[in-house]
Amino acid sequence: MTATLANLDRFNALAADWDDSPLRADIAHGVATAIAAQIPLRADMRALEYGCGTGLVSVLLAGRLGHIVAADVAPAMLGVLERKRRAAGLDQIETRRLDLTCEPLPAERFDLIFTSMTLHHIDDVTQMLGLFRDLLQPGGWVALADLDREDGSFHGPDVPGIMHQGFDRAKLVATLTGLDLQAVTATTAYTVEKCDPAGTPRRYPIFLITARRNPRDGG
Repeated sequence: MTATLANLDRFNALAADWDDSPLRADIAHGVATAIAAQIPLRADMRALEYGCGTGLVSVLLAGRLGHIVAADVAPAMLGVLERKRRAAGLDQIETRRLDLTCEPLPAERFDLIFTSMTLHHIDDVTQMLGLFRDLLQPGGWVALADLDREDGSFHGPDVPGIMHQGFDRAKLVATLTGLDLQAVTATTAYTVEKCDPAGTPRRYPIFLITARRNPRDGG
């Protein structure tokens, strides 16, 4: 089994209990709060959350946005979100299975694209960021939350599908700037405090990097 398939199986298996983790809820709150602080959200914005999982961040931002396409590759994760969406009456959230690593771009364009703890599962991050740029409306925003560079102890050695042990913020900022995105800003959205596999207390910062497509960019 490839690492990608093992990762998909893992997320499908964990979906039913995913929201029971206080840590995941805390990360989602930190990321959603940071996005709202860095980006001027509006009720007419159409957004895409790529790698939404059970939609912890999308649910928190739904009241500030007009429509959210909550996309993931794991059907079980999307099933959990769909049940939550229906129960809460969040008609502005649309669940969708989508894998941009191997599928054509959707036809629509977005005012905001955001990810939370998704990039470290993507092999070619530079290519993915280019796709995000192409999916943005002129003047649209991208917001990327993930781990700072770490030594692999955050997940441990036995978790499949980890393509990157966090990221260098400066390199991601440079990549976004090279894609002609503007107003590129990096902040700390949340800091995870937990023990590593050896039992040593550690701190793992999670960044939020935001950038905007030129409003005059029509191509």
